[in-house]
Amino acid sequence: MTITITAFERSPDGGKGLARDTRVRWALEEAGLPYDVRLVSFAEMKQPAHLAVHPFGQIPTYEEGDLALFETGAIVFHIAERHPALLPADPDARARAITWMFAALSSVEPPVLDLQTAKFAEGDKPWAQERMPLVAITGCRARGAPPKGCPAVRGCAVRRESRRSRLRSRFGRESEHWVPASRQQRSR
Repeated sequence: MTITITAFERSPDGGKGLARDTRVRWALEEAGLPYDVRLVSFAEMKQPAHLAVHPFGQIPTYEEGDLALFETGAIVFHIAERHPALLPADPDARARAITWMFAALSSVEPPVLDLQTAKFAEGDKPWAQERMPLVAITGCRARGAPPKGCPAVRGCAVRRESRRSRLRSRFGRESEHWVPASRQQRSR
C-alpha cells in the first residue's frame, strides 16, 4: 500500500520548510519509505472530503490503505513506531526520544510560531510593538520560569540583545528575549 500525505498546493512560506508536512516528509525520508503527495488548496482543505480525514481542515494528513491519520506528531509517531530507523530499541532511550518529540510540539514550537506570527504576519499592524513584550514573556516562560532579575518580571521583556546572546540564539537576529539586569550595560 502506498502512503499518501497532503501538503499545501501553494505554501504560505514560499517553500522555506515551515509548513507542517515537512516533518512528515522528513520522517518518511529517514525511514526510507516511498510516498505520494496530494497537494490541496486552502479551499479544498475546508471541503467534506478533506474534513473526513482531517477534522480541523489542515495539513498534513497521512493515508495508507484504510488508515487515515492527522496531526503531525501523531503521524511522525506512527511512522517511528513502525520503522526502527527513527526510534531506539532500548526502552529508556525510546522513552527519552518520545519525550523530546512531544516537547518539540508542545513546549518549543508554540512560542517560536508566535514570534514568527508577531514579527512577519502582524509586524505592520499598529498594535504590533505593544504585543512584542507579551510574545517575549511567553518565550521566556516556555524555557522555564524567567530567572530572578529578569526584566520581563518587571514588565520590560524586550531588550537589546548582546552580541554574545545573538550568537547563541538559534534564531539569529530574529530572536528577541530578555537580558539579565547584570548584563544590560554590556549589551548596549
